[in-house]
This record gives sequence, structure tokens and C-alpha cells, in this order.
Amino acid sequence: MRTLLSALVFLLLSGNLSAFAADGVPAYADLLANCATSNDAACPGQQTALAPQWPKALSGSLPSLRNFAFCLADGCYGAFKVDPVRACALRIVVAALGDRPIPTEDRDNFERECGPLGADDQQTAKVAARDLVRAIRQGAP
Repeated sequence: MRTLLSALVFLLLSGNLSAFAADGVPAYADLLANCATSNDAACPGQQTALAPQWPKALSGSLPSLRNFAFCLADGCYGAFKVDPVRACALRIVVAALGDRPIPTEDRDNFERECGPLGADDQQTAKVAARDLVRAIRQGAP
């Protein structure tokens, strides 16, 4: 975990986050679970409520990015496909775009989402985060 956090800090300080192509940014529909098979009645409403936040997340809105990171880790009432790697990637994006020093809550969320991942999944999350940060900074995710 400390190695991943150290790598993240290095990337933030070195400015290398924008050195990668902005490929693979998921569309909102790619994140959604099938509410028809969900046991939770709140699923469709949760999907509808969060839909307007996806463009905000892709433009760098920290609250929206945090919400989606949570939903990708938790499923948000069955509305989203649980995807720990994407959840970790969004936590990295929040850290990259957010306040300095990184707030304790964001650091804790990063450790909770990224810490349990294996080395390959952590690397995949870092690459996805770099791509999304670049897309956000260019204004065209």
C-alpha cells in the first residue's frame, strides 16, 4: 500500500499524469448494472439520480468523482457494476485533482479502495487514472 501511495505522490509531483493517451474512459452506461436482475427496488432511481453527475465527473467535479468511486466500490443499491479497479482509479483521480495536502478522507478512501488490490490491478487502476486525468485536463474525456 505504501508503495502505491508513494508512486501516486511521485506521479503527482512529477507531472507525468498527463503523459498518457486518454483512451478507455468508460461511458456512463458501461458502469450500470442491470436493474431488471437487481433485488433492490432503489436501483433504477439511483441510476437516474446519478446520470447527470457523470458529465460533471468527467469534467473534474470532485464530489461527482467521489460519488462514482463509492458506487463502483459499493454498487449503490445494485445500480452499478461493482468494479474495484475503476473505484481505485477514481480515488487516484480525486487525489490528483484535489486539494493539497490531500485531505485525510480522500487519503483514507484511496487506501480502502486501492489497498486490497493486487499489484496488477493497482497498475491497471493507475493507468486508467492517468488517462482520465489527462482527459479531464484537456477538457475532452
